[in-house]
Amino acid sequence: MISYDGAPSVDGLRSAHRELLTPSFRPGELLPQDAFLAQFPGQADALLAQDDEGRIQGIAVMEQFHDVVLLQYLAASPAARGRGVGSGLLDAVLSDRAPGSVLMLAEFDRPDAHASHPLHGDPTARLRFYARFGALALDLPYFQPALSAATPRQHGMLLAAFDRDGTIAARGRLDATQARAVHSYLEEILDGADDPDAQRLRDAAAVDGGIRALTLDRYAEIARSPL
Repeated sequence: MISYDGAPSVDGLRSAHRELLTPSFRPGELLPQDAFLAQFPGQADALLAQDDEGRIQGIAVMEQFHDVVLLQYLAASPAARGRGVGSGLLDAVLSDRAPGSVLMLAEFDRPDAHASHPLHGDPTARLRFYARFGALALDLPYFQPALSAATPRQHGMLLAAFDRDGTIAARGRLDATQARAVHSYLEEILDGADDPDAQRLRDAAAVDGGIRALTLDRYAEIARSPL
């Protein structure tokens, strides 16, 4: 049986970073261990999935921004894949979104930019997984900003919003409040960057009528960054 720990210890977080996150993400996607641990508590929350013997089988990490929550990381151990651990974690996270947040967001690799990898996963399968939870791709030429001076930006990515009640899908775009929340999030992560890629991302977020939100199987309609 899998249990969930919403207040993991530092040792538990350290083990999850080493055993689950490090093998599952490219170096440029993953915060170094010290920076990862420094997020807790306050800037981020985590949920650990553990088996009956206390072994960590999965982790979800949620980063808090002003108006949105970012699903920073979601990973299951190889032994737990296909056993509902990832689904259980994501269900719990979406059911307990931070009060006052406008949206929950997530970053995904684009299948047309990143190939399937034995450790990092299959981008196409990942999109199918998140589509089951109402994730919609935002029409933005998105990239993950550099996490440290030693790592580059991660291009070829999508930014998605979770639409649990279907209202965003019905409109086909974010409403004004949601669009402002995404724009604010982008300003936080861009941290003053004014290069062409950053400005292109800002311009796309400021489009009249609100940011388009597409089902994940339509991701190819969204421009890549860099073009």
